[in-house]
Amino acid sequence: MAVATDGGASGRSPITRRRLLTVAMAVLGAATAEAGPLAGMAGAATSPGRLLVPGYRSLEALGRGGLLVDQPGVARLPAGWDGPRTLLSVLDLAAPDAPPRRAAYPLRGHGTALVPAAGIGIFAGMEGRTMVAFDAASLDLVAMAETLRPGWHFGGHAVALPDGRHIAVTERAPAVPAGPDRAGDLARMAGRVVIREAASLRPVADFSSHGLRPHDIRLTADGRHLVVANYGSTVVADGDFALTTIPHILAPCAAIIELASGKLVARFAPADLRAELRHLAAPALDRVFAVLARLEAAASGGSAGGDPVAGPGLTYAPAAPVRRDGAEAVPLMKGTEDRARQALSIAHDPATDRVWITFPSSHLVAVFDGAGGRTLRLIETDRLGLHWPCGIAPSADGRHWLVTGYWGGMLSLDGTTLQPGPVNAAPLWWGHSHTVTG
Repeated sequence: MAVATDGGASGRSPITRRRLLTVAMAVLGAATAEAGPLAGMAGAATSPGRLLVPGYRSLEALGRGGLLVDQPGVARLPAGWDGPRTLLSVLDLAAPDAPPRRAAYPLRGHGTALVPAAGIGIFAGMEGRTMVAFDAASLDLVAMAETLRPGWHFGGHAVALPDGRHIAVTERAPAVPAGPDRAGDLARMAGRVVIREAASLRPVADFSSHGLRPHDIRLTADGRHLVVANYGSTVVADGDFALTTIPHILAPCAAIIELASGKLVARFAPADLRAELRHLAAPALDRVFAVLARLEAAASGGSAGGDPVAGPGLTYAPAAPVRRDGAEAVPLMKGTEDRARQALSIAHDPATDRVWITFPSSHLVAVFDGAGGRTLRLIETDRLGLHWPCGIAPSADGRHWLVTGYWGGMLSLDGTTLQPGPVNAAPLWWGHSHTVTG
């Protein structure tokens, strides 16, 4: 299949407010017809499905006598590509002991999303200039795109819109040191949400993310609002790499945005402005939960506790997750906040109205009540044989939650009783944050 590419401005219609409204109305119509993207999730699947896991440290993935990314049948790269490559592992949940299928794509990859109606998978870049679409069945590269604006970076996440033809993706302004004018910094470094065609990645509309360095993005179940996690940070000095240095935090927030207009509906921020607001779950406006991450220098000069994704000499300090209560961000985990190190993946289970959060640096999975945020269970995965729990995703039938370790392994947890199953230690992922099933 020929690979479609779009560098942003070439070969597309002008992005206007009218164009945004046209796309949004089509998306909203689909959401109304389908009763939201979460409708029928539990119990609807007829097969175990597949688990998709990125591999951040792909250049450490060895097999069959060399790097996996260079193996025939694995590399899905344009001719002559010499940029970053990220591995994607796809585990068949009907045969979880079999080796996963692997594919390598031309991007600095972070999060994946599936667009079932289009048969497309999306691999979003982070702190990089490219993102890709791939065939969900064959894993072949279908399209590659650059950020809409020159010099910008992708924010790491995309979400499928319920018309089955479009996605929304976060894009970041260049990170530069803050100046004396805070309001000016917030205006000039504000990120964007870009609406793109899923199959071609062609941009068709964009609007503000209403914050700095947008990352995670979710669609409410009614299809009417996007909720964006804005890190709210920038680099301390020119030349800093934003993923491996302690950031200068200005205004972390979650922004609730009306899809039809791109207008800000509400915004809330954590009381602790030492932490970035990175990921969230937002099935409804009264069910918005967000996780925070706070980097600090490790006392020993190394990575205290061995935080696998902290930069050299850094570690993650405790930062409790929050839930939205009007304009306030109410902290969770009262009395156990010290366990809330490096909150990472977060998901909502509509069948039980529970929120699941992984904490790799604490080897912990926490489960909360969706209505009030009460802690229901703290599950110590290292005692079960799984270290550094990172990704979490529902099984195809919605009855279990699958937790993946940073470097490898998978643990199944019963969605109702919260009881663990055995750990499958066989699959290797080579580093990741998030997973999806489909």
